[in-house]
Amino acid sequence: MSIAIGRRSLTGGALGLGLAPLARAQEVWRPDRPVRLVVAFSAGGEPDILARAMVPAMQEALGQTVVIDNRPGATTIIAAEHVAGSRPDGYTLLLTSSTTFAVNPHLFARLPYRLEGFRPITQLMRAQLALYCNPRLPVRSVAELIAYARRQPHGITFTTTNRGAVAHLSGERMKQVTGLTMTDVPFRASTAAAQAIIRGDVDVGFDGLATYLGMVQSGDIRALAVTGERRVIAWPEVPTFAEAGFPDMAQAYWYGLFAPAGTPDVVAARLLAATRAGLRSEALVNAMTAQGSTLEGIEPAAFEALLASESERWGTLIRSIGLRLEG
Repeated sequence: MSIAIGRRSLTGGALGLGLAPLARAQEVWRPDRPVRLVVAFSAGGEPDILARAMVPAMQEALGQTVVIDNRPGATTIIAAEHVAGSRPDGYTLLLTSSTTFAVNPHLFARLPYRLEGFRPITQLMRAQLALYCNPRLPVRSVAELIAYARRQPHGITFTTTNRGAVAHLSGERMKQVTGLTMTDVPFRASTAAAQAIIRGDVDVGFDGLATYLGMVQSGDIRALAVTGERRVIAWPEVPTFAEAGFPDMAQAYWYGLFAPAGTPDVVAARLLAATRAGLRSEALVNAMTAQGSTLEGIEPAAFEALLASESERWGTLIRSIGLRLEG
């Protein structure tokens, strides 16, 4: 399945976002009603941290309350289905990752939400993955991990928090690249996966950086490599996958903001302006820069192009792995 989202739903108001006076949004906006930001992940993880850091400035820009509603599970499908069925009035938004639109269409023959049922507002952040391991394992690099895994009769285990999401796919890609025996162990959230690695219940895991920053710095977990073109500021001693000799083992990912299709242009413009205000938060910029992430706030048309290119890239990987999930 391709990501052929109708251009009307994606960019039907792209030009209007730049031309429609934001004051017109007052005609369809009720400041006494809260905006619900549905986050497709558990509380405490990277996207939840992003959302909560954005909310204060968004509330100030909108002049009303923004409530975070965490709806994790089913590879972001639960949250996406909920928002797709909501009224297109700007009061229900979806914060999700590239999984929803660039990965799921290639994993599932059927999805309970229609891709054309969303209107993208903007890409929020491009983030990095890292490969983590229990520090008691006798490895300090990706190459040493591979050599260690080949000596184990039953291979190694790796964590997953959303089957079919980018972290899980990176583990599948590692199996493909190295020929290792690797068994995935599912968890509901990054925090639980991290604790399993610390205890030694699971050997390794691909995941984002936010949940693991302090654990790596304290030595409770070891980071072996990160995606991206440069090392992250917080972990200057951790090489990139390219530096480690495995440039195609894992890929970066992103988070974006979406509204139901049919959301009026003036409302979408107001939401885009408020989101950009949230992304300018100094504390957020400093925190995300330290972990190698970049804050975006791009135009809807550019976001549409990104969706198409990311879909092709992840689709190629999924087809090469031969992975298919039941909806």
